Amino acid sequence: MPQLLEDGLPQRTRRSIDFAQWADGQAWKFVKGEDYTSTTETFRAAVRRWGREHGYEVESRPLPALDDAGEELPLSKTDGIALAVRFVVPEGAAT
Repeated sequence: MPQLLEDGLPQRTRRSIDFAQWADGQAWKFVKGEDYTSTTETFRAAVRRWGREHGYEVESRPLPALDDAGEELPLSKTDGIALAVRFVVPEGAAT
């Protein structure tokens, strides 16, 4: 049975990460469980949002888990175990 929320909808909370120290044009690996606890796609969305809000283009690639033989598991079957990220200043943009 659903529960009545007498005070209405709760406020949305969003933990915001400041990626400024990694926005240097180099590629960085963020590991699930160490650097973030959400799904890799949720973390990827947060990375993109921060980049957009701070004037960066973001390149990112989810890094898949490996099976017992060291072969990559398809990302369609499992969440990535890490996210590779690079923040790039758009060409012609002031830094």
